[in-house]
Amino acid sequence: MRHFNYKKLIFVLFGSLLLSYFFPVHLLAQTQKKLSNSKDYINIIKHFRYLDPDSATHYVQLGLTVAEKQGDQLGKAALLNQYGMIDDNFARYRESRQKYLEAEAIYRQQHDQVGLAMVLIRLAVVERRKGNYDKSFAYAMKALKVSENNKHKLGIMEARVVLAETYYDLNDYPNALQNLRLASELEKQLPLNNLTLNMYDDFGAVYNKMKDFDTAIQYVKIGLSKSNRIEYNGLRISLMKTLGRAYQLKGDVKRAEKTFKDALAFSRQIKNILREHAILTELASIYDKKQPDTALKYLNQALAIVSKYKMYRQQITILDKIAAIHKQTGNLAEALKAKEVSSSLAEQVFYKDMMKQVFSLESAYELEKSKAQLNELATKNKEQKILKNVILSVAITIFVVLVFTLINYLRSRHLNQLLTKANRELEESNEVKDKFFSIIAHDIRSPLVSTISILKLIGDNELDENTQKLMVAKLLSHCNSSLEILDKLLKWGQMQIKGVRLHVQEFSPASSIKRNLGLLREAADKKQIEINVSVSDDLVLKADTDHFDFIVRNLLANAIKFTETHGKISLSAQAIDKDTVQFALSDTGVGISDARLDKLFELSAMGTKGTSSEEGTSLGLVICKEFVLANEGKLKVESRVGQGTTFYFTMKGYLKKTT
Repeated sequence: MRHFNYKKLIFVLFGSLLLSYFFPVHLLAQTQKKLSNSKDYINIIKHFRYLDPDSATHYVQLGLTVAEKQGDQLGKAALLNQYGMIDDNFARYRESRQKYLEAEAIYRQQHDQVGLAMVLIRLAVVERRKGNYDKSFAYAMKALKVSENNKHKLGIMEARVVLAETYYDLNDYPNALQNLRLASELEKQLPLNNLTLNMYDDFGAVYNKMKDFDTAIQYVKIGLSKSNRIEYNGLRISLMKTLGRAYQLKGDVKRAEKTFKDALAFSRQIKNILREHAILTELASIYDKKQPDTALKYLNQALAIVSKYKMYRQQITILDKIAAIHKQTGNLAEALKAKEVSSSLAEQVFYKDMMKQVFSLESAYELEKSKAQLNELATKNKEQKILKNVILSVAITIFVVLVFTLINYLRSRHLNQLLTKANRELEESNEVKDKFFSIIAHDIRSPLVSTISILKLIGDNELDENTQKLMVAKLLSHCNSSLEILDKLLKWGQMQIKGVRLHVQEFSPASSIKRNLGLLREAADKKQIEINVSVSDDLVLKADTDHFDFIVRNLLANAIKFTETHGKISLSAQAIDKDTVQFALSDTGVGISDARLDKLFELSAMGTKGTSSEEGTSLGLVICKEFVLANEGKLKVESRVGQGTTFYFTMKGYLKKTT
């Protein structure tokens, strides 16, 4: 009997220890008592965010209800921030961005600078993951400025880490390292935190890209030595993944395999499903050439995880890897099956997201239309009241009648002018809407119809390999042009609804032009076009950086599009007076006819094809003109058919005085 009780006691103690490992004592105590405030809920949410996202979402919603009842605005903002991170983990970027923006509004209203910097960083991360690097830089720099103004070292360090990650995505490794080194100096002044481990992981990733694998391994091992706390378990897996990748790139496959397997075992031990699927994918990369069956086993395990949690973008990536392995092994039927599922998911995800954005624009338009109708009714009602007052005034004196008649006449004329103006604006809005949807119908629907036709041809598997490659290239061209048109449509539609928003600051146009030129270099090199830039580093602009980037990027893209192979493009800038800078972008392209020049900056202008049949619309130039005017500048164009085109635009700025 004593022996039985002894064994039972050991079992209970072991179970308690196991439970406390996976579910810390303070969290267990919180769930046993009633959660009373937002801080209690945030502690629970942080624990479940990777272990059980559905439970984390449940606690966020409960916490928001409690914060709303208690009038706890800062607690609500913190919970929205956690909610955004959950969506972020599942690549639901539009939803996560909306929650971060709500949190940002609360922090600004409550004048909480630390919270504001934190949520600005989250917005920077979302934009980086979406590929909007200009917006990501803008948010990160705002967060850095807020933290520097408040001398908040942890916030400054976080901003530097995110800036480094953005430079990493742009393959600008020197700038990434510079920001990481600045973060490292701050880390020495702070207690150990999750940013420290993120920083060491980023060091490893950057040095991996620079092929300095020994340095990468050294940094990651430092991070691993500091990650022995339960709250850093997730980051420990990330560090192990980077370490395994360093070994793999170095050619030490055995160490890479062991590291990935250790990371997989650990992620399963702590039930971190979000990182488990990432490690499974890394393991598959080791075996995909020599042991494809083993690689498929790991990929199918990862696919099961992302499918269960409806992580659509990750499903598409894994299915594409599975299809590639089946094709490599000659199993074309399974490759086609995986590719069809991937294509179906992509169509559902991306088409659904596009339709949401179009529906949002339609809803906004209908709202503005309703407001105009209400204003019209209010105006008519006001006229009736004035007329009634005039009739009542007749009974007093003829003089008063004459006075009120005159007043009524003048006021009615003014109101009629306002009504006429409102009707005219409504008609213009209708014309804009019709043009907007005609562009969607023609310039987006037509490529989609062609895309479907090409996919059917490929799906029939009756094409030879060369023809199939041509079809795929054509399909890629259609998709790229449709995406470019859609991006411009959404930006233009947002301007029509919300107006052009300005964020003026001083910056160097030379570095901005260099960055944007880097994004277009591949298209120019493909046509062997020579691009000459003559912009002094001493020039400073006082304008919206996002607007300037769009103008330069769009005009350069058009110049490349309409310039023949072996052509030339030049971009120059000069200060034409003490506070104005003029830019000139010239090309040796096909030029623009006089008939098109008259309507070049109108939405009604017809798009033309480039010298290599590149698709385009007039939307980009329409938006460029809006942005130039918004920044108090001027835009004009000179062109001759067959000889080329020159665009001139001005912005506020000056030439720095050199000593």
